[in-house]
Amino acid sequence: LGTAQDGGNPQLGSRGRGRPRLVSSVAVVMDDGSTLLADVSPDVKAQVARLSEVEAYQARSARNAVDHITLTHGHMGHYTGLVQFGKEAHNADRIPTWVTPSMAAFLTANEPWRSLVERGHLDLRSGFGPVVLEPGLSLRLVPVPHRAELTDTVGISINDEVLFVPDIDSWADWPDAQQEVARHRVCLLDASFSSLDEIPGRDLGQIPHPLVSDTIERFGHLAADRRLILTHLNHTNPVAEPDSEAAAVVRSAGFEVAEDLMEIHLDGN
Repeated sequence: LGTAQDGGNPQLGSRGRGRPRLVSSVAVVMDDGSTLLADVSPDVKAQVARLSEVEAYQARSARNAVDHITLTHGHMGHYTGLVQFGKEAHNADRIPTWVTPSMAAFLTANEPWRSLVERGHLDLRSGFGPVVLEPGLSLRLVPVPHRAELTDTVGISINDEVLFVPDIDSWADWPDAQQEVARHRVCLLDASFSSLDEIPGRDLGQIPHPLVSDTIERFGHLAADRRLILTHLNHTNPVAEPDSEAAAVVRSAGFEVAEDLMEIHLDGN
């Protein structure tokens, strides 16, 4: 649904690179239209509206816009769209929302998120799973190292086929990185930055992410047997421009660059 870092592309006060991108988020749409939303970005209204272009989603008759929600962590691009599910807007009815105990504690302790739970718009379910959401759809939350100012951080494993890790400090700090990537057919991986001097006047050591080159070096040997897709692109990242040399390097290594509303069909990859 979206492929940009938390601030989107362009960010406030910046023109960004290439075509506009919505903030990182993934939807899993089942054949009957049942839908899981992984991360609820500030762009959630536009993203759910664009789901109407997906044939299976058009078949749904449920009142709620989505049937399940899960969240990776408490940084701004990954959960703040939850406000759209409240009584002032969508007025959702008890959407099962799968989060870690840390994220659940944050949401229930702070407004306006607490009211979403108390008024019955979200039905918080905490734990790491695995859990079967419905026939053919399971979820597992995978702890990953990332700045924990507000909550812990997880990657999201869907049916042990798709792995979504939009934020991580370093692959080297995640002991299970190789095992988890090798376990999945499709991996959507953090590609926030291409170089340490990408943002003038900012110390990227204060907002750590693996560089794109690090990701290619670490997982390149796995690219032949699965789809490795780079997402969560900062507005300064040249990889976000399809015609750039940086994007060509990514493709030559067997990786892909995510695009908004990219569709992945698991029955035929």
